[in-house]
Amino acid sequence: FITMPNYKFPGRFPINFRKFGNVTAFCISLTCLTYVLVYGKVLDWYDDESIRWATAVSILFAGIFLYMDVTRRSPYVLLDAFKLRTIRMGALLYLLLMVINSSAMFVNVFAGVGMHLDNLQNASLGNWCMVGYAIGAVIAMVLGGKGLHFKYLFAMGFFFLSLSAVFMYFEVQGAGLYERMKYPVIIRSTGMMFLYSLIPTYATQRMPYKYLSSWICTMITVRMVLAPCIGAALYTNVLQERQQHYVTRYAQNVDMLHPEASASFTQTVQGMQYQGKSKQEAINMAAISTKGRIQVQATLSAVKEMAGWTLYACLICMIFVLVVRYPKRKLLT
Repeated sequence: FITMPNYKFPGRFPINFRKFGNVTAFCISLTCLTYVLVYGKVLDWYDDESIRWATAVSILFAGIFLYMDVTRRSPYVLLDAFKLRTIRMGALLYLLLMVINSSAMFVNVFAGVGMHLDNLQNASLGNWCMVGYAIGAVIAMVLGGKGLHFKYLFAMGFFFLSLSAVFMYFEVQGAGLYERMKYPVIIRSTGMMFLYSLIPTYATQRMPYKYLSSWICTMITVRMVLAPCIGAALYTNVLQERQQHYVTRYAQNVDMLHPEASASFTQTVQGMQYQGKSKQEAINMAAISTKGRIQVQATLSAVKEMAGWTLYACLICMIFVLVVRYPKRKLLT
């Protein structure tokens, strides 16, 4: 439309709802679902009217898409593709990978809260992902070329993700080092690239060519839309809940009878009064300072706990990919 403005379409305009209605319904459904997952926590989930409307519209247009895909001669997605075990397994592995990959937020949270880094320094840590991607791609090609079974390659990918979680579990503390934060980023991106590159290779094994576009649509939908939204919503909501839990837990023991808290509070009050603040203003500033220290400690504890949960999730995924069967589909003539 933009690069070929002088092209004259023969007959009627080629894009209409009759031809692209199922694509439109599919995109509207995913857009509403993404809105629910992203803004659900901010808007207090289904207490907000827009979340309820978005959920209803998502379900409605998902039904419209399925109806149009089943009844039309040229469907957007061939539903028969999901009868293939490799496609179902590929979609599941992408879902597990991208949900667990949302643990990348641990580095950002720890760097921002624990080490008080600015946005530029925090964002620069993401550049180390390129190193991990390169390492993961090279190792995957070498081991894949040697004929190593897919289950061991998948398990190795989840193993690298678990190593990143272990590193964060032991690294999260009050005195973290910025230089060490590149290592969990490299390790996690290495494991991600392992799975990212090998899952489509496995899913398309002996797959009939007619299902290729359906697999690409499924892969992009799960990998780029559903799984990242689910992972982000899961990790951010759990982090907030555990953070509030630790704030309540730590605040119970912080009063004037606590030696360290009492000394810090009194010192802050005196310092504010020396600066010319009134007694009430000094007390308020000391209370805010105490609350901030509790908030930081609670956030670090929540990140450490969630890193442990991520480790268990990775171990479960490793066991799953090792014990599940990988039968080869018989070629149809």
